[in-house]
Amino acid sequence: MRIKAALLCVALAAAPLQAQETAATTADARAVIAAVLAHQASIRGPESGAETCVQVALAGPPVAPGTAADEDPLQPDHSVRIYFQWHVPDAPPPVRALPPPPDPSQNGRRNRQRAAPPPPPPAALDQATAEHLNALRTQAARTPAAPALAEIDAPLITPPLRLQRPNDDCATLTFSTPAFAGDAAFVEFAYACGTVCGNGGLYALQRRDGRWMPVGIADIWIR
Repeated sequence: MRIKAALLCVALAAAPLQAQETAATTADARAVIAAVLAHQASIRGPESGAETCVQVALAGPPVAPGTAADEDPLQPDHSVRIYFQWHVPDAPPPVRALPPPPDPSQNGRRNRQRAAPPPPPPAALDQATAEHLNALRTQAARTPAAPALAEIDAPLITPPLRLQRPNDDCATLTFSTPAFAGDAAFVEFAYACGTVCGNGGLYALQRRDGRWMPVGIADIWIR
């Protein structure tokens, strides 16, 4: 994790983002949403991903830093604002190994297996990189929301995620339209898995060699 965080820092420092020289396009907005959806699909895995739907409509762009909870359209009631800290994008969960066949020598007794330890929390980005993202986030919040992107269509979805359909009984993912600051983009998300279950956060992405890649995630609220 530390090595990955260091590599992200080097990449951001080696490719400074020039907001004045790069104009975002609708294709950029679609590519940013597709990159975020692909990451969400990877970290949720096949089981959780198959039970998660993506809302078609996009909310407005991410709110500015320091915005109150009641002014953030993606933060639901009965949720709690939490400490904002950029961290390395979560890695996909490890593939679960199939349990071994029963041992006949155990005479029908179940083989006891130790539960796998929970994965370590993602590493925080170093202070310089975090401050750089915070400055770009502020700049993006002050930039007019263009290009406008109102909806997510099926080609952007990475299976097993799917677009929400009427009467679907599933957890839901809602995203904001991207906000841009040169070769950086920010997308807020909200995950709702029940009336008292869910969380929300903010993605930071960078355009590298024509591709948009998540370089940081920060938690915003939980319930």
